[in-house]
Amino acid sequence: MKKLFIGIDFSKEKLDATIILACGMQELASREYGSFPNEAKGYRKLYNWVKTNAWDTTPEEWLFCGEDTGSCSLGLSKWLYGKGYDIWIENAYAIKHSSGIQRVKNDKADSAVIAEYAWRWQDKAIVFEPLSESLSGLREVFLYRHKLVGQKVAMELRKENKSQEKSKALSFINRKSKHLIAEIKKSIEQCDKMIDAIIEADEELKENYAIITSIKGVARQNATCLLVYTNNFKKFGCDPRKIACYYGVAPFGKQSGTSVNTPAHTNHFENKLIKALLGQAAHIAKIYNPEIREYYQRLINKGKKPQVA
Repeated sequence: MKKLFIGIDFSKEKLDATIILACGMQELASREYGSFPNEAKGYRKLYNWVKTNAWDTTPEEWLFCGEDTGSCSLGLSKWLYGKGYDIWIENAYAIKHSSGIQRVKNDKADSAVIAEYAWRWQDKAIVFEPLSESLSGLREVFLYRHKLVGQKVAMELRKENKSQEKSKALSFINRKSKHLIAEIKKSIEQCDKMIDAIIEADEELKENYAIITSIKGVARQNATCLLVYTNNFKKFGCDPRKIACYYGVAPFGKQSGTSVNTPAHTNHFENKLIKALLGQAAHIAKIYNPEIREYYQRLINKGKKPQVA
């Protein structure tokens, strides 16, 4: 059982931390607060500060906790993981809505709320594990490619805008846009080759990638997105209900008494990128997969809207 709970409020420049010593549901000592720079030197200072205020507890009884703030929380998380300490990176929404009414809002108060959350919900803790080198590289290339596709689409829309009169300025814009689109397309092709190379070099990724792409309608981008955002399907412990919720394919309604009766629809917490790519895959599947096409038609005949079906 954990006894020392260190709540960390991450920001770009600094780390605000609060220590709580507790056993069961009883707090045993006064709280300690400290602030440190969000860099390697600050990580060491944070560790030494925790060690000084550990009240005879062992590192195995420590639990660090913080909100998932992307790159701001990644550095310390990896550093602590490398040193063998437990850190729990939790969704910020879950922490916020477990803290009750808050009258004070500052970094010190936020770190105390996070420490309390780790203490109260320690049995739900999921210890942080960084992505493997292959998955980390795959994620960066996939997101870079996704950004390039967005830029290409924006350029093509600007280039094809024919509502304005011809002029030297528009001719210049079209000429430059055509050149940039060609360069972006080359970069996208190089990203595709890099994605294929990363997957080919990792046997575990390669095996799951082959299984996913055996489904008609699911190709490189869908498969890569699923691998990246589910940590090669390890993120939810193979729980199909959690996976369906995260993918945005599980609808939920609201019903309370006689006044609240909202039809079922997907929740806004879904991963919108995965849902969009799966939607595209489903459109392709209903064209080329006879079983899916028949199933889709049955849903339409029952009154489902096309996008829902």
